[in-house]
Amino acid sequence: MGYRAEKLKVETKVRKVKWILLSILTVIILAACIFSAIVPPSTWQYYFSTPDIEERADGELRMHFLDVGQGDCSLIEFPNGEVMMIDGGNGSEETSKKILRYLNALDIDFIDYLVVTHADSDHCGSLDTVLEYKEVGIAYLPPVIATYTNNEYSSFFATLTEQGCKTMFSSRQIILSDEGAYPFTMAFLYPYSLDVTEEAIQKGKSEDNNAMSSVIWLDYNGASALFMGDAPKETEAKLMVDDSLGAFDSRKVDLSSTEILKVAHHGSDSSSSLEFLQYLNVKAAVISCGENNLYGHPTQNVLDNLAAVGAGVYRTDKLGNVMITVDKYGECKQKIVP
Repeated sequence: MGYRAEKLKVETKVRKVKWILLSILTVIILAACIFSAIVPPSTWQYYFSTPDIEERADGELRMHFLDVGQGDCSLIEFPNGEVMMIDGGNGSEETSKKILRYLNALDIDFIDYLVVTHADSDHCGSLDTVLEYKEVGIAYLPPVIATYTNNEYSSFFATLTEQGCKTMFSSRQIILSDEGAYPFTMAFLYPYSLDVTEEAIQKGKSEDNNAMSSVIWLDYNGASALFMGDAPKETEAKLMVDDSLGAFDSRKVDLSSTEILKVAHHGSDSSSSLEFLQYLNVKAAVISCGENNLYGHPTQNVLDNLAAVGAGVYRTDKLGNVMITVDKYGECKQKIVP
């Protein structure tokens, strides 16, 4: 066979291969278009690009602090298999994707307990989207009237009501106490029960949401964590006084033993006084904030206060998703979830 004939034969084969590849690509694109037209993206897009999270060990408690930009969202997996979600991001499409993909990575379809620390939009913004895909057992809500807050909280509350979810106002009380094989205790330390009345809620419609932010304490095998929401220094002062007077003794709460701190208000100067941090026993402090955010969170003053007490600082804007585990012996470990 001559050179010309051989060259023609090769070119024919190349054209045939290209045609086959083009046909396959066309079929894939067509199938994708048909799939997208029939099956809404909302039913499958949250199962792609999920974080790689190892399986929870027996008797392990895990706290996940999600990277949701300038906002807050934490997940707790209790050793008995129950799940709590604290706050729900700022409502952006990207934040909603991150939360739902994280929940799917953990194979969570049912959230036993949902806590909204306060009604600010950066703490509740994505919750109406979450409720479209996940069921909630009981929701603990801030003592506010939804219509007096903001669009994000109103939308979330409307969705919650539509679904008929059981709700309670957050107030000082033990909300979880498991005395089984892996005993743990979780309690609201603030707001005061006497402040959560119909009259107080009506009066509080014009007050700062942060002032009534929920504060939650969790203990598992001697390792304890404190979730501060956006609670200000005034709340910190009240908690120290109450703890020193023994107000928490009957609830088996020892505030001064707190090892893990979810830093209040994204590291704002309005919270995290040096006196309060010295009162605690913080070894790991998690700050949820957005990269290069407009508020300058966390402030250098707060970072200096945390350094002064020797706390390790874990920032979502620098590290992404942060997971802290407590094993059945009370040993804590910090991990970054890619």
